Amino acid sequence: MANILEPSEANIQAGKILFNSKAQPIPCAVCHGFKGDSIGVIFQWIKPYARNFTCYQTMEDISDGQMFWIIRNGSHGTRMRAYEKLDDTQIWQLVHYIRSFQESK
Repeated sequence: MANILEPSEANIQAGKILFNSKAQPIPCAVCHGFKGDSIGVIFQWIKPYARNFTCYQTMEDISDGQMFWIIRNGSHGTRMRAYEKLDDTQIWQLVHYIRSFQESK
């Protein structure tokens, strides 16, 4: 599944707002950190640790479609919850923002 949104500045910024403060049940940054490096405010209490979005080896084989599915449905065996209340556009915006952590390296 391919991202249906362009990686525009507006979509990336909308994803950033969701990631840092608006996504529910909890903002992504709480676990993944504001820098996407898995050093969120509760990282020491999460096992396994949250995914590090800045690590190329971790992210290179994860497709946009797989990220979409994980955000929508959660990830079995981890603390990653399902974000069922986000609409498709919001999830695709999050995917673009998460990808931007790689580009900033």
